[in-house]
Amino acid sequence: MDVPNPPEDQELRNVIDKLAQFVARNGPEFEKMTMEKQKDNPKFSFLFGGEYFSYYKCKLAMEQQQHIYNPGNKDVVDIPPPSMQLVPPPPIPLSAAPSIDELIQQSQWNLQQQEQHLHTLRQEQVTAAIALAMEQQIQKLLLETQLDITELDNLLQPIIDTCTKDAISAGKNWMFNNAKGPQHCELMASHLRNRITVDSAHFELRLHLIYLTNDVLHHCQRKQQKDLLAALQKVVVPIYCTSFLAVEEEKQQKITRLLQLWEKNGYFDEDTIQQLQNPALGLGQYQASLITEYAAVVQPMQLAFQQQIQALKTQHDKFVASLKQQQQQAGPVRPAATPAEADKTPSMTTQA
Repeated sequence: MDVPNPPEDQELRNVIDKLAQFVARNGPEFEKMTMEKQKDNPKFSFLFGGEYFSYYKCKLAMEQQQHIYNPGNKDVVDIPPPSMQLVPPPPIPLSAAPSIDELIQQSQWNLQQQEQHLHTLRQEQVTAAIALAMEQQIQKLLLETQLDITELDNLLQPIIDTCTKDAISAGKNWMFNNAKGPQHCELMASHLRNRITVDSAHFELRLHLIYLTNDVLHHCQRKQQKDLLAALQKVVVPIYCTSFLAVEEEKQQKITRLLQLWEKNGYFDEDTIQQLQNPALGLGQYQASLITEYAAVVQPMQLAFQQQIQALKTQHDKFVASLKQQQQQAGPVRPAATPAEADKTPSMTTQA
């Protein structure tokens, strides 16, 4: 593949070359993110079909090819779209080449490693996309309700520190006074969920805020505050299951006693209780429900990864077919050649 002429501007050439390297290592999502951020920057016009678009695509293909065929490279990267022309690897002399079976096994191993990496990367990106969508939902609720959530945080801190009856009562009263509608209740419940489930939260913080949740549930039932009860039911699974799974058995018993109380008082429906009784399964079901709830964000990402995996498999199949075709063309294996004959031995090329 002939490389198109690079820009005369060395700075612009460096930008294109570096971006090609980053996209080759991090996949097309990095390119998409760059396009979104730099859509108004004339220096990145090559991303949108500008003057050096062909040069960029060629550099990208070369970088991707280098990562795929370099055995010493530990980075596993996304391959280019099937329509993009790839640079074939240099010819390998027959005398120095591994056997056909070894090449196929190596390609199969590379395929498995790439698939494993893509699955891990997909999970990370899906989780991050859902977290971003949830945060955007909270910001929307803050704008619509005009609720000052810092007031709630100021009341939560004494509960976290001392967990006295007065502190819990103050937090509960604030929540009931501000439970003016479903949106207000959803915002408060979501804020509690975030405070409890964040990775950095320690056990006392989680336990004390669950005590607050228990007190609020009791008064929701007594005062028939259905909006707040419904909002808490929506977040109680991640709140309870995350707290339970993060600690040893002695601390788990403190949380389990609350579950027994919730079940006895009938705060939640049967499905929710079953998820709470099996925290690992319940948390998995909750995470699966988020994928469904935020399908508009997740599905395009899932589809892109499926296409990448399929492209990897197609590339592997073509590579194997090419090797087998060369094997057939080579015919039966001849006896070892003499040094004079070895000089006449043709070279074999492998092609992706």
